[in-house]
Amino acid sequence: MALNQFPHERTKLKTTPDYAHFFIQEVRRYYPFFPFVAAKVKADFTWNDYLFEEGTLVLLDIYGTNHDPKMWENLDEFYPERFAKWQGDLFSFIPQGGGEYETTHRCPGEQLTIEMMKLSLEYLLNKMDYEGTIYNKG
Repeated sequence: MALNQFPHERTKLKTTPDYAHFFIQEVRRYYPFFPFVAAKVKADFTWNDYLFEEGTLVLLDIYGTNHDPKMWENLDEFYPERFAKWQGDLFSFIPQGGGEYETTHRCPGEQLTIEMMKLSLEYLLNKMDYEGTIYNKG
């Protein structure tokens, strides 16, 4: 979708080393795979004067966090370059959950997802004419 909506990105992807990484991260931020994930509170804690009790079902707002104006400048703009010097942490960019893979609620398949997106991106850049048909370059 991003390659079609933002055609200028195709040129950058073909000419700029490492740009695919930034592009993929921005796709994951801009178009989340799902809007939220569910989890249960492991231990009582208070956040913003609200008590979260152990065992309570909570929802992590992935879309909202990845479009939060407190964390992202120009959040409604598709801008892969934001990831070139991104200094966020594992809780501010949460396309597949937040935190560490081993101890918190982050998808252990995230790196596999990124690698699959790289392969898909390569195919889409080299095999699509963006008029709706697929062609073979050899």
